[in-house]
Amino acid sequence: MGVKWTDEQQKVINLRNKNILVSAAAGSGKTAVLVERIISMVMDEKKPIDIDRLLIVTFTKAAAGEMRERIGAALEKKLEEHPENEHLQKQTTLLHHAQISTIDGFCSYVIQNYFHKIDLDPGYHMADEGELQLLKSDVAEAVLEAYFDENSKEFQAFVETYATGKTDEGLEDLIWKLYEFASSSPWPKKWLEEARKNYLIESWEDMEQSPWMQFLWSDLQELLHEILDMVRENLRLAQEPSGPYMYIPVLEEDLAGIQYLADAKSFAEMCERVPVVSFNRLSTKKDPTVDGELREQVKNHRNEVKDAVKDLQKLYFFTSQEQMLSAMKGCTTPVNMLIDLTLAFEAEFTKRKREKNLLDFSDLEHLALEILVDVDEDGHMSPSHAARELSEHFDEIMIDEYQDSNLVQEYLLSQVSAGIRGEYNIFMVGDVKQSVYRFRQARPELFMEKLDSYTMEDSQTQRVDLHKNFRSRKEVLTSVNYFFQQIMRRELGGVEYDKDAALYVGAEYAPGNDETFPKTEILAVQMDADELIEE
Repeated sequence: MGVKWTDEQQKVINLRNKNILVSAAAGSGKTAVLVERIISMVMDEKKPIDIDRLLIVTFTKAAAGEMRERIGAALEKKLEEHPENEHLQKQTTLLHHAQISTIDGFCSYVIQNYFHKIDLDPGYHMADEGELQLLKSDVAEAVLEAYFDENSKEFQAFVETYATGKTDEGLEDLIWKLYEFASSSPWPKKWLEEARKNYLIESWEDMEQSPWMQFLWSDLQELLHEILDMVRENLRLAQEPSGPYMYIPVLEEDLAGIQYLADAKSFAEMCERVPVVSFNRLSTKKDPTVDGELREQVKNHRNEVKDAVKDLQKLYFFTSQEQMLSAMKGCTTPVNMLIDLTLAFEAEFTKRKREKNLLDFSDLEHLALEILVDVDEDGHMSPSHAARELSEHFDEIMIDEYQDSNLVQEYLLSQVSAGIRGEYNIFMVGDVKQSVYRFRQARPELFMEKLDSYTMEDSQTQRVDLHKNFRSRKEVLTSVNYFFQQIMRRELGGVEYDKDAALYVGAEYAPGNDETFPKTEILAVQMDADELIEE
């Protein structure tokens, strides 16, 4: 008996000639569905494809190996059912050459086939981590030594700003971190030069228009709206039949004060409003009809509001506008020097690697991008001849664990997709709730942008949600949903854990005995405590 797919799973298997985003919750059968989609494309009655005309990108080598193995097993099963099918026989051979790999593996494939486009010695080898760390350290030390020898006023200002204590320890780490962060951009040098422009501040108006100030302003607005929600909830509790009604006038003043802050149209205006906001004392009136627990709850919540406003003042309004502007102007010289050092490090590091015929994983991505993109004298970019060849070859680009993609990977894969000729053939699957690689410059917002813009209806950019979990009982899923609904919000982690994000039961299990069936246990760890709290 064959597998019975859900309607959503069947849709994922059947959809063609679109850009498709599949939001696949934990335990939703994502890999099984992906394999079935691949097999159905290979076995399509009207337009069967060869397995090597799919580009399947996974996050790890282990995942790529598992995917290849499962596709191979599925092909063998189909071949047992149709032993005379020559097309199927051909696929078992082509599978060994199919592009089922990590993004690094695909970049290697591009470089090996087009190394002559970038004048690269094809005899390169990948540097191991130890070798790379030693080389990085040597290069950073050499770059800093050269600048110390020159000892310009700009470099002195940089050292005085960033060196810790009486030594220059930590400067190398600072250069490495900026280098690695820039490397997550498709065009690192361009990104660094753009970063330099953000510090060209001459006036307060320049500051308010800068990208980083716009980010702070957005963050500040979110914080204020969270505080507003807290105050409104407090007021609602006070208005309960047995609530502390005597607190209502002061709580209404709290609401008006926070709303006054939130209504500010600019950072400068908010700077003027913050000192005006104050919190009056709550009434001490006693009334036996008031619920004691509600009274304490409102008082505690109000203390949280006051603490949140204090934190906001410490984070954003710790000094005057004049001092903030002066401090930003003072950052310009050391930041420029840090960028100069990073660019010098990048140039020397690249030179040393080429002399040793070494590549690292960042090189793979950027060299592949260099092969796939042509840049003219005016800086305009267009798909190269190599990109067009690969785009014509691959019938579909399939990206697993899409929530962990970064900007370089996004740009790379778009260059070999049908998108460069105005068509649609990218299939992306993942779960933004499982994105844990932001520290490696993963950009889950790429997933979220498509989650918000792709339609659930039939379209060229379509989204399908797989919510049913086939791995866990309803008792487990109910508990998981409850806790995630409390802690996962769009403004906090980028995900609103609503009915569209919740997990639903997909498998049928024998009912458990209510008395003996295990209950969900939560182990809460307080970071400042030695004991584990079990609830």
